[in-house]
Amino acid sequence: MSGFKLTGSLALVTGGTRGIGLASARALAQGGLDVILVGRDEAELARAADDLRSTGQTIHVEAFDLGKPTEIAAWFADLRARIGTPDVLVNAAGMSRRGPAVDLTLEDWDVVMSLNTTAIWELSRRFAQALIAEGRPGRVINIASLMTAAARNGTSPYTASKGAVGQLTKVLAVEWAKDNILVNAIAPGYIETDLNRALKDDPEFDSWVRGRCPLGRWGQPVDIAGPVAFLASEAAGFITGQTIYVDGGWLSTF
Repeated sequence: MSGFKLTGSLALVTGGTRGIGLASARALAQGGLDVILVGRDEAELARAADDLRSTGQTIHVEAFDLGKPTEIAAWFADLRARIGTPDVLVNAAGMSRRGPAVDLTLEDWDVVMSLNTTAIWELSRRFAQALIAEGRPGRVINIASLMTAAARNGTSPYTASKGAVGQLTKVLAVEWAKDNILVNAIAPGYIETDLNRALKDDPEFDSWVRGRCPLGRWGQPVDIAGPVAFLASEAAGFITGQTIYVDGGWLSTF
């Protein structure tokens, strides 16, 4: 199993204080990588870092709002000067605003697209620029969604943003293949996270998810963390431009 050794020594995980981001950061730290956690809430960052330090790895925290993509370049340059250039980037930060398209506002659209898509493009390209300049390989792992391939009423900004993540993953993989920067995405199904708490707490929706998913349950963040660690490992060295659906079989049935 030596091929499953993680590549590099430092990972940057956005949305790293909870849910899929935190579970992914834990898996990478358990695999031997130091981790930079990125989030907006300093108290939550401190709590998550204290939790992850039990792995024995160095955990850095970065309080930064990725919803302001024009500020990413300066922030990332400063981060590199202080901590170093990461080898692995996990783009896990995300949000949703739900409602019928005719009732949502342009501001709803812009806020979701800014964090879920524009920030991924900007941070990923700054990450790639740094690695190319240093002549180093790297891994980008984007958190896409079941909505990258499917749709549900009331999710137009989120669905559009995650569809874009799937295509962005492909084009960046093609552009950066010559630089040995591998770009892949993981598309979770319905995962029990804070983002989905209102859906999970709705008995009718909860029953629909359990009945619709072939495995008969909601996913857990740890279900996504394993594939993240795999894509960061040497075993995934010939995989790029792919979106891996971790959805309990959702897309395989109707």
